[in-house]
Amino acid sequence: MSDLARGVRVFESQIESFGNALVGRFGALNVWTGALLASALLLDRALSRRVRASFRVALYAPVALRIALPLDWTLRFESPPQVLIFFAPLARLGAHPDAAPATSHTPTWHALAAALYIGVAALLAARAVYARVRLARALRLAQPISLPSARRLPPVACPVLQHHELGPMAVGLVTPRIVLPRRLLVAGEEHALACVLRHEGAHLARRDAWLSAAMLLLSIAAWPVVPLWIGIARVRQLMELACDEAALERADATERRRYGHALLDIAEWRTLSPAPVVMVGAGELHFGSALRARIEALASQRYWPVALQATALGGATVGLLLACGGAAAAPPIAASGEDTGYGYQFDVDSPKAAAADVDAPSPTLNADGRVAPEAVQKRVRARLGAVQSCYQAGRKRDPKLAGVVTVKAVVGKGGATLSAADDKSTLPDKDVVACIVGEFGKVTYPPGPGVMTLVYPIQLE
Repeated sequence: MSDLARGVRVFESQIESFGNALVGRFGALNVWTGALLASALLLDRALSRRVRASFRVALYAPVALRIALPLDWTLRFESPPQVLIFFAPLARLGAHPDAAPATSHTPTWHALAAALYIGVAALLAARAVYARVRLARALRLAQPISLPSARRLPPVACPVLQHHELGPMAVGLVTPRIVLPRRLLVAGEEHALACVLRHEGAHLARRDAWLSAAMLLLSIAAWPVVPLWIGIARVRQLMELACDEAALERADATERRRYGHALLDIAEWRTLSPAPVVMVGAGELHFGSALRARIEALASQRYWPVALQATALGGATVGLLLACGGAAAAPPIAASGEDTGYGYQFDVDSPKAAAADVDAPSPTLNADGRVAPEAVQKRVRARLGAVQSCYQAGRKRDPKLAGVVTVKAVVGKGGATLSAADDKSTLPDKDVVACIVGEFGKVTYPPGPGVMTLVYPIQLE
């Protein structure tokens, strides 16, 4: 079989394995994040009249954490999570092992799922980049201005721009700016201008632009998780409510009414304005968004003391984090062909023992359908010559070179090595270690029921 055909076979196997992992992961994440989101929404509603929105944002952190953590993560620290198992299928796409997998891999719905995930993620990323580019182009028409020195206008710690259509909004991560529409700067709009500046200044002080960017990246990477989109929408609403709280700190009823009128006026401007210049998703923070909830929240609230608010939110968030840590452990091995994960950790091997055992017969599969450890060891020992070549190259530089090279490899269920990495080797020559790790990446194993993780130490002396 040619190198091209072998590469295509391995690529198909890895795409199918990746799709299988995606289906299992995102299916479970929809269930887990749905439960966490429902709990967060209930707590959010129950505490809305007693706890500030700036604190309630923390209720949704466990939803993002549940997505970022591996499915088998628990609070038992003696068994650290195998993060590599999920990301490994993409680590070596296009690799060329020394033999093709033993089974034929025709495109399946798992492969289609992988292609769909990658395609939609790429489209969402392109959409976000396009929106940012259009926003940057639109802001080229904005002009820096100096605010009038009126007593009622709050100080602003960033540049203020005037645009004929855009705004009011805060934009920018590294160089934040406030963009104001031209009609807000005319005489008679001083009260509305003060409200806008206090609100957008609160966005800058809270670093909301960074939170918005982080949510955008998470939504692209985990777009199949439906509860995530609902949670992001609620967090954006809470961000606006939190800035309203900061803008209305110690405000009386009259000032709150003026703030509400400013909200309604600017929302009306945005409704009557022509088609927006920029696409939604450019990361801007608009003063007139989440209007209904913000109007309802303008009434004076009798919040608990800050210490009690922090205690209540801390307890609720810790409870949700414990729910994240209580996720299901790794499922048992199944012989039905499911993409389950398992692994072997071998004792220290040596080239001398490998040379004596390379032709010894060994079973290929165990009774439960997993690849037998003897078969794994036989495939590794078959590359003894390549390992010795790496070692001898190092001995030319250091005749006394000796130590243990430990390799951690992840193998797909088709038998192809998906990734190989150094695992705390004691051999001082890093070039030799890298060479041997590379040889492990070329090994092909018998197909098994799922992804397999191997830890293989070799004594060289």
